[in-house]
Amino acid sequence: MRSDVAVLFDLDGVIVDSRVFHMEAWERWASEHAIAHEPGYFHQMFGRRNDAIIGGLRPGISPEDLGLLAEHKEALFRDAARGRMDVLPGVLDLLAFLQEHDIPRAIVTSTPRANLDMILDDLGLAGRFQALVAEEDATRGKPDPEGFLTAAARVGVEPARCIVIEDAPAGLRAAKSGGMRAIGVTTTHPAADLFDADLVVDTLADPSVKRFFG
Repeated sequence: MRSDVAVLFDLDGVIVDSRVFHMEAWERWASEHAIAHEPGYFHQMFGRRNDAIIGGLRPGISPEDLGLLAEHKEALFRDAARGRMDVLPGVLDLLAFLQEHDIPRAIVTSTPRANLDMILDDLGLAGRFQALVAEEDATRGKPDPEGFLTAAARVGVEPARCIVIEDAPAGLRAAKSGGMRAIGVTTTHPAADLFDADLVVDTLADPSVKRFFG
């Protein structure tokens, strides 16, 4: 068993699938602000930062107005998701396995810290990670590797010794740009879209995930 690695988890689609609650919040947000959008826009943009999603609907919006709109959407998400989420298959067992072998763990997500804290508290996972990197901790979102590199620095492990777990092509590209290995999970994208991953699985309960750390 390797003891010189760290594991950097994405949040949505890896630890929890909160997509339905985000979609519910985005649609309610757009309705309340009378913001028109193409059908499927929010699904297409899922996983991107709020500045990219809102900026695509309101080009030229001021940072102040964008911040207010983003805060409202995230408040709607927390209202929709609180108490209704479940940990995805294999996550708890994998976390126990990594803890048993003293392998550092971090989360890297584009979601705001308030959402991340709420989700971890709801799922009983607060304190299970050595580092948390949320939207506020990186100026550039995936596929830029900044978030993953920040997490690597916080856990004190070189990027080349970090293993990223992601469900989205942009996240896998970010991992590879940062010089990291990656596991792709087909929660939200088919295996064919996760070609940047070194290993692709349907769930983290797949036995090949633990073998990947050997």
